[in-house]
This record gives sequence, C-alpha cells and structure tokens, in this order.
Amino acid sequence: MNKLLINLSLLLISTASFAEYAFSVSEALQLPPFCRGLSIQNFQADAKKLKKNIRVPGQHTQHFCHGMKSILRRNYDTAVSEFEYVETHSTKKHALIPATHLYKAEALGKLGKISAALNEYNKAIKLKKKYPQAYSRLANFYLSLNQKR
Repeated sequence: MNKLLINLSLLLISTASFAEYAFSVSEALQLPPFCRGLSIQNFQADAKKLKKNIRVPGQHTQHFCHGMKSILRRNYDTAVSEFEYVETHSTKKHALIPATHLYKAEALGKLGKISAALNEYNKAIKLKKKYPQAYSRLANFYLSLNQKR
C-alpha cells in the first residue's frame, strides 16, 4: 500500500511539473510554426488544439522550442541550457544550429553575460553568412551597450 501511494504521489508531481514545461496557448502562438509539430505532450491542455501534423526540422527540435519558450517566460538560464542541449546533441549540419546560437546569445545578453553573448552572435553569423536577423540583433545588442563597432 505504501509503494502504491509513493508511486501515485510521484506520478502527480511529475505530471504537474511537465504541465509547467509544456506550452500555453499564448506561448505556442509566439513560437516558430514548426514548434506546433512537436508531440502532444509538449502542449498544455488549453493549447493542444494548436498541435499540427507538420514536419519538425532536425534533431532535438523540442529543446530549441522549449528554449524559445523559456525566453518568453524570462527564464534565461533555462533557455541557455536548452540551446546548449541542441548544440551538443545535434549534428553540425542541423538547420537550427545558427538560430540556436542567435537565441542563446539573446538569453546570455539578458543575463548580463556580454562576452559570451557576443561570442554566440558571432558564431551564428559565422555559420550562416547571409543571416540578416543575426546582424540586426548583434547591432541592437551593441547599441544597448552604448557601443558602436
């Protein structure tokens, strides 16, 4: 009987924890469209209707999407961890690697880690030379620091 109560308690705790991990409606609407192609468990109950059967680009895309969600929630340490997971567990040819560096830079900048953020912006640009969003965000980051380079 005690084992049953312990297992039931663990199940309830893990279900509640996963609900916090899952996307809400407003978050799902702000994420890249391919994030709606993740498995249904990645959506809170009210957001399940937004799930679509679309192709998800590459490996570990759920971590990229949850990194983006963490930025929306202003959980920048979690965002950095999610993006690092994508970097370390994906092949170098993964289509989202430049974007992973870009959004990791955004999160690092919000954490006040200027040097690390600049390094990530430059990695994104090095990986994808024609990446106007990365150049623009890097310029805006410099402006936020009151520096021009």
